[in-house]
Amino acid sequence: MKKLTAIALCAVTALSFTAFPNNVPAKNNIKQTGGQVIKGDNLKIPNPFTDCKAITDAQILAGFTPLIPASIPADYSQDKIQAVKDEMVQIIYSNGENKIIFRQGKGSEDISGDYNQYAESSTMVVGSLTVSAKGCNGKVNIAAWTDGKYTFAISANPGGEGLDNKVISDMISSIKAESDIDETVQIPNPFKDFQSIEDAEKMAGFTLTLPEKMPEGYVQESIQAIAGDMLQVLYKNGEKSILIRKAKGNKDISGDYSEYGENRNLTVDSLPISARGNHGKVNTVTWVNGDFAYSVSAGFDEEGFDTTTISDMVSGIR
Repeated sequence: MKKLTAIALCAVTALSFTAFPNNVPAKNNIKQTGGQVIKGDNLKIPNPFTDCKAITDAQILAGFTPLIPASIPADYSQDKIQAVKDEMVQIIYSNGENKIIFRQGKGSEDISGDYNQYAESSTMVVGSLTVSAKGCNGKVNIAAWTDGKYTFAISANPGGEGLDNKVISDMISSIKAESDIDETVQIPNPFKDFQSIEDAEKMAGFTLTLPEKMPEGYVQESIQAIAGDMLQVLYKNGEKSILIRKAKGNKDISGDYSEYGENRNLTVDSLPISARGNHGKVNTVTWVNGDFAYSVSAGFDEEGFDTTTISDMVSGIR
């Protein structure tokens, strides 16, 4: 009963993580449902976050290299990587029903997204950082700060029991400044490198047939896999690249969040293909065949290929 009372005292207004990335206060007539927010009876605000399979996808979408704490409370594990285009990266850690949300965004505004009213507010000094903290009963639910051109936030069990000051301090101190970027504090890359496609297929749990012939000048650069999920092969020609992906499911797995002026549908070997590009060229194609999703990305924002070249590659991928 004491715990329930404490939670009730700490949280008296509605919380939104996904629908208010720009620090817009939540109001009593707003509720969240199914990834959207409904205001009153009519207005629906879409969820701006995009789920990312890999940190490289989140980095491309947000437009910066994100950092995360190297120190995470015991029993918490990474649940989701998400990003808002040109704005923010969000990492969600879970421990049963408990969650820690870490955010990094451009600018200096509070991006915590936690609009609960907490009884206690304080200022923490962590190294050279001044951190604004909010919570209840000596615990911290929100920690927000800026470092250089980025703003950060940690939200711990919003509206519920927070974390100890030391746990929050350890998390913050394990994040290095932009000038001291270290692999140990970056989001772990879920892809593993392999020397052969056969070894990568064993980790992914399925096979990938590659085109017999690639465009002139392109050579295989790397083979990678995510356990039980995805295979990808990167080809390079100087600074230019072609990325081929195959994964379980039917979602767009290209990782290309660039905005192109032309979207069209192609048919290759009776398969419907979605193509995106500019000036008659194709940069990214995605399609589904059976239980798997596929993509070919020809250098994000670079000059793409003609439809014949793309179709030749697609017809050789299974």
